[in-house]
Amino acid sequence: MLLERLWTGIRRYVPIPVYPLLSPLYRWRQRAHLKVLEKEDQAYIEAHGSLPVPPAELRYRVVGECTIERFINSGEQTVEDIENALEAVDRSLADVRDFLDFGCGCGRLLLALKNRDFTFRVSGCDVDERTIRWCQEHLETAECLVNDALPPTPYQPDSFDLIWCGSVFTHLDEQRQDLWLAELHRIQKPGGLLLASVHGPHAWQPRLPAWTIAKLKEQGILYAKMGAFSGMHPDWYQVAWHTEAYIREHWASFFNILGYLPQGFNNHQDIVVAQKRD
Repeated sequence: MLLERLWTGIRRYVPIPVYPLLSPLYRWRQRAHLKVLEKEDQAYIEAHGSLPVPPAELRYRVVGECTIERFINSGEQTVEDIENALEAVDRSLADVRDFLDFGCGCGRLLLALKNRDFTFRVSGCDVDERTIRWCQEHLETAECLVNDALPPTPYQPDSFDLIWCGSVFTHLDEQRQDLWLAELHRIQKPGGLLLASVHGPHAWQPRLPAWTIAKLKEQGILYAKMGAFSGMHPDWYQVAWHTEAYIREHWASFFNILGYLPQGFNNHQDIVVAQKRD
């Protein structure tokens, strides 16, 4: 679309405080994308038969414009990304007994795990009741529930030896991040691992103005209201970016930082590998 190409070219020069004013444009884009996706979904299902894949509107709430094929492939890629992150610290999914997909959305990763021969218990949670309802109805291999917007979760202490947070801390302000880091520490087993993705340098360059990047490097973390999620997600669900130095220093209050993998998640977001601190 012409407007999207124009926006891609000028967005790095637009101050972030202006972004919320663009909410009507984002909502128009959402409607246009959904119309295209729904037509593509119909053609795909006619060619491949009925599949346990969430409808276009639920997929859009989680990953934006995403065809069925791309949704399935990105879930498979996420499994590989998790395996690579674990391998970087000499661990593997074979070591896992209890796995939590924190912020599972409509089951992109859970669907991929369903098709793998893993023996660990799989759980998923999210604040979005509609996406969790879909998971509960279609992904019987995972135990999924709705969690509140703020801790605690219903889980018992020391419940999981691997927690995956794909694009969760990329949408929270610092106060919420700290509350959830403390909660994830509580429900993680001793010696367990947390894998969490963040917006590192690869996510800054094509999108953020130079003066914003300078501020981010100085502060270590930056959170901003963008307008892109207006009418789709709660007001607190916005966009956050981090530096690796901030992660290694600030998150060390909760976890031992074992590794940091640039572009480790879908070749875009960075992955933090952290272990529960005693």
